[in-house]
Amino acid sequence: MSTELFFKLQKDLEPALRAGDLAYCEQTVVRALSALPRSPFHCILDLPITNPVEEVAEYFDTFFREEAPPERVGAVYTEMNGFDINPDRWYFEAFGYAEYRGHEDYDWLADYEWEACGDQNITGLEVLQDVYASDSFREPEYSDASYIAGLLVVIKFQDLIRRAVPHIRELRVPLLATAHGYDFIYEARRDT
Repeated sequence: MSTELFFKLQKDLEPALRAGDLAYCEQTVVRALSALPRSPFHCILDLPITNPVEEVAEYFDTFFREEAPPERVGAVYTEMNGFDINPDRWYFEAFGYAEYRGHEDYDWLADYEWEACGDQNITGLEVLQDVYASDSFREPEYSDASYIAGLLVVIKFQDLIRRAVPHIRELRVPLLATAHGYDFIYEARRDT
């Protein structure tokens, strides 16, 4: 499988991601995917995540009320499951940390103090889930498209979190978002 384009895109987009410019990240990845030969993975170009932001916000507010006391939490992390190898159900979970440790080394994200007792399904991308469940995922000629489409899924998820953050009443700390297995991590903060 070819991953060169995938890793180059992530590296090139790192400054925009750190600056919170998800629109630029999405536009760049859309251009990269559009430049590849047409594949079943190109369906992501027309698919939005349809979760209502108010429901996403309520998921995090419930996490703070029931599992992670806001006065003790220094950071929150959310990630999608490993969606490419688990196409039957795409969801995200929340984890809380006593302190925020930045972007230099993400090893700290493995040592959470609080974990949400539930998760939330991601809706709207079911057509792409079917593609990942098909033989197309294992076809070498679609390898680049699969990787780039996956990065676009991550960015669309990060944008969902960005849009939900203003509605999360209990959020007072950085909220980091990505998908399992990705070091392409977006940080959102609620302006207080």
